[in-house]
Amino acid sequence: MTTSPPAAPIALLVTLMVASQVAITIFLPSLPAMAEDLGTSQALALMTVSAYLGTFAIAQLVIGPLSDAMGRRRPLVAGLILLTLGGIACALAPNIGFLIVARMVQAVGGCACLVIARAIVRDTTDGPAATRAMAYLGMSLAIAPMIAPLVGGQLEIHFGWQSSFLFTALLGAGALIATLLTLEETLPPAARRPVRAGGLVHTYLRLVRLKRYMGYSLSIGAMGATFQAFIAGTPVAFIVVMGVSPENFGFFILTAPAGYIIGNFISSRLAHKVSRESMIWMGATLAVAGTGSMVALALIGQDTPYTLLLPVLVYALGSGFLAPNCLAGALTSVEPAVAGSAAALGGFIQIGAGFLSTLVVASLVQTSFLQLGALMLGCTILSWLFFMVLVRRDNPVV
Repeated sequence: MTTSPPAAPIALLVTLMVASQVAITIFLPSLPAMAEDLGTSQALALMTVSAYLGTFAIAQLVIGPLSDAMGRRRPLVAGLILLTLGGIACALAPNIGFLIVARMVQAVGGCACLVIARAIVRDTTDGPAATRAMAYLGMSLAIAPMIAPLVGGQLEIHFGWQSSFLFTALLGAGALIATLLTLEETLPPAARRPVRAGGLVHTYLRLVRLKRYMGYSLSIGAMGATFQAFIAGTPVAFIVVMGVSPENFGFFILTAPAGYIIGNFISSRLAHKVSRESMIWMGATLAVAGTGSMVALALIGQDTPYTLLLPVLVYALGSGFLAPNCLAGALTSVEPAVAGSAAALGGFIQIGAGFLSTLVVASLVQTSFLQLGALMLGCTILSWLFFMVLVRRDNPVV
């Protein structure tokens, strides 16, 4: 007789997702002050964003299969310890090199939170219950990056840049205690699969050769690169170039995640009436229009935090249309047996593209919003092209 795995507290799973995302954005209002205090350039300070994303991208390919082999609880506990210790190390960093390494440690912990929380949902729920649980986790993924800079701005003003990292350490420690007290193992030994590196590599190589899967994955990856460029570049563009105060910075970038949430909501309502490909096409077109408007405003000297609000909203709405539909398209374009590996590779592409875009942002000399807007426009055009060439050309009737 088999028994069902113990249910995981949804509040704990949401906390895990929030912890992984807060660590990405909470310190953004502190970037200029952090660079000055550590005696480094804005470009090197931005590498703290790139280091997190790059490590997060690679860790996804390892942590998922590791949790399949070892169970969920032990890797999650280890990840939360790394998230906590990484946050403390960031706060104590004496120089930018130490801080970048500490961010990489923090990223491994954050990745474990996200990947294993999703895996626990798969272990413990099915059907409508799984859909509801994933919806809660999805909302936390959208809301946490939106709220974190607001909190970080207040912490920066009152306690300095180190306080944002201490906040993430406290969040990790709280989640660690809650995990130890409330979470039982959800993957029984009989259901575990040993990690075989050769098999994983073969699966990933086979996925890369699937044109439709790669079209969806590269499209959402380029759109993710657009968002990460926005997140990494706006602290300099708004605070340094345009003079926005750190405590108000979070209010101006709220538009992007808010627009994304609205786009997701509208997309879900239209799912039974409009085809997936049509919604992706509409989303990509809106995103190109929004980022193109940003460049146009910069060229005529009208790029201010207020005039950019509408273009950012249009771009974010488009992203909200495109992302969930590309994600669903990618996972339904492969057989169920490799869906887990497909999700991991897709996450690697998305976060990896964001890592590359932040490297480009770090190399920019920003004198207005033109430089950042041009990068964002290029990324959205790539997203549109990947979809049109690799996906829609195979299925032109939408």
